[in-house]
Amino acid sequence: MLEPKSLVVSTVGLLMCAQALTGCGGGQKPIDTTKLFNVESTFGSEYKTQTKGPNDIDPKILGPQKMPPGVTFDPSDCADYAASSGRPPKGIRGKMSMVSIVGNGNQLVAIAMQADQDLPYDESAAERCKHVSFQAGKLTGYLDETDAPEIDHAKTVGSHSEIEITGKDGQQQSRESYTFTAYLGSALVQVTANPQAVRGQPPGMVDADRARQLLADAVSALRS
Repeated sequence: MLEPKSLVVSTVGLLMCAQALTGCGGGQKPIDTTKLFNVESTFGSEYKTQTKGPNDIDPKILGPQKMPPGVTFDPSDCADYAASSGRPPKGIRGKMSMVSIVGNGNQLVAIAMQADQDLPYDESAAERCKHVSFQAGKLTGYLDETDAPEIDHAKTVGSHSEIEITGKDGQQQSRESYTFTAYLGSALVQVTANPQAVRGQPPGMVDADRARQLLADAVSALRS
């Protein structure tokens, strides 16, 4: 069963209205999140796709995510930003749909969400926290701002993260992720891209440009 991925890397905080569809904020027409499924047609036979939804917005993806014990951040005042990055605030209600795409060494997950209120974006925190590093014991990582595609009447943001863990045997394992988000008033579209996990093989390169294109295609599908 397809499970919601953690909504990683974007930003959440100050309320910002982004025009989309027929209006802005509470005046806009709610989107049909299942239109997201139309992006399946943009992938060839070398990809496997799976859809889920519409379902109620999963409360597990709302609010700050749980961090490892003892984690420290640099800059230290970006801790809240890193924990809440890309995660809508607790308490919102609405519908969401998902598409998972696997192929060419990558796994992409696209989520469309229609909430009962405008979804906020903390632009000031994002400006302060363009590069955040963190450490907790044998875990280290960083979160960087990266270019997002420009989409008419939408606020788009992108980020790139990498986590490295050193095991008891001294072996290091890393996980890379790109996330691109489009804020559309009370709607949100997010694409997360990771290397496809293949047993016995090192992770491949993430095709960030394909993820950027998927975000644009997803917004277009929802507006159709």
